[in-house]
Amino acid sequence: MNNPKSFATFLEGFNVGTILSLIILGSILLKSQSVQAYSLILILILTCGGVIGVVRQYLLIQLTIMKNMSHSFKCSQNQIPKRLLEMKNNKLLDTLHLLVGISLRLRMNMGGVIFLTILLVMTLFLPTLYTYYFSSKMMIVSLIWNMGFIIYTFKMVGEIKKNYYYLQNQITYLLEINQFNPAQIGQKQG
Repeated sequence: MNNPKSFATFLEGFNVGTILSLIILGSILLKSQSVQAYSLILILILTCGGVIGVVRQYLLIQLTIMKNMSHSFKCSQNQIPKRLLEMKNNKLLDTLHLLVGISLRLRMNMGGVIFLTILLVMTLFLPTLYTYYFSSKMMIVSLIWNMGFIIYTFKMVGEIKKNYYYLQNQITYLLEINQFNPAQIGQKQG
């Protein structure tokens, strides 16, 4: 697999989304009588491709990051990973502050995963609704394609979620055994 942050990763998802949307909406596109209907279908095809490309790339990035972090925490065997300590010049208090920041960032990223997954599901069903509206025979193909991509996406989201909970539990455990209370950060800054 390519680097998930590369433009090629986005293009793979974009190409899959546009090609399948074009197949599904192709018969309607060919029958379009007006420029507005033609333009709307092309915008729909490009939107599906764009959303699929962005969401797939974001999920792959999050999955890679969380897998790497989980591996690092597993190798440290219930200790603070050496790499995190080295980043903060082996200062425990600074590393614990870093862990709190990582925990917060993981929560924000998980919120992004949920939002983009909902956006993806809504976008996937746009061609299906359009084929239903025009009584196209491609509606069944659209539903099968949607279900396949949703299963693929939920499999990725499930892996991200599993790693997310593992990391959050490890961070909470490390903060507890080092008797660090994240609430103190706000009190000291205020």
